[in-house]
Amino acid sequence: MQLSSASIDRRISVRSYSGEGLSPAQTQAIVQAIEECGPPPLGPRPRFRLVAASDAGLGDAPGQAVKVGTYGMIKGAPAFILGAVEVLPFANEAFGYCLEGIVLRAAELGLGTCWLGGGLRRGQVGEILSLGPNEIVPCITPIGAPADKRSLLDRIVRSSAKGDSRRPARELFFEGEPGHPLELGPGSPWTPVLEAVRKAPSASNKQPWRIVKSGSSATPVFHLLLDEDKVYNSVMGEVKIQNVDMGIAMRHFEAEARNQGLPGSWRRLPSTPLAESAPISYIATWAP
Repeated sequence: MQLSSASIDRRISVRSYSGEGLSPAQTQAIVQAIEECGPPPLGPRPRFRLVAASDAGLGDAPGQAVKVGTYGMIKGAPAFILGAVEVLPFANEAFGYCLEGIVLRAAELGLGTCWLGGGLRRGQVGEILSLGPNEIVPCITPIGAPADKRSLLDRIVRSSAKGDSRRPARELFFEGEPGHPLELGPGSPWTPVLEAVRKAPSASNKQPWRIVKSGSSATPVFHLLLDEDKVYNSVMGEVKIQNVDMGIAMRHFEAEARNQGLPGSWRRLPSTPLAESAPISYIATWAP
């Protein structure tokens, strides 16, 4: 799936919606994005479903009223994208990678979304999806036209999460090993790629990704690491929300690398390329 740089810039978390249903063209585009969101670089391919929040008849659930337990966090959303993935190695990363592809396509269409993982009644979502015995629901997202004005709760949540702020690049991107800030000049084609990762959404805006560059300037290699908050990342059992974040980071990196015409792909090296020191662990490598 080719995604524009503009989609990364446009994507913000939207909790207040106009209530207007998706048009047939928008519905078709989102269904196509669901079909084209994978396969992920790591892990099993998730499955997703677009469902109406009322009787709008979207997706393959015409007339079904969907109550997914957002605890009042979402207002006026006409539809939701629900998803599940089989519990296998790198399932959470795969889920994050694929759903973020759909989210970025929605941003290109002018539609709002919002990753929901913590405040979610997974049992209700599981019933709608006819969840398999080895499947989990890491997250869902509402989707629709943003409201002209955010609700009070929306403003409070966004402010408390510091949703508009991001860590500086020197805390996220390194040369050789963690702790040595990476210096890329403004003329480097990799600068917008790393900036795309810096702009990515993450649970509670913790931004747990770290990227270490190695190799020559001509053929750089980038290693993706997770700086894990182990307590935070273990509260939902098999759903590892910060591993979902890593999949989101992988999608942003890949999307902008493609836009810049840069070679490479994500893969898991057979041996850890860097010395691991808890809570930092190796996830994947981008290499030509």
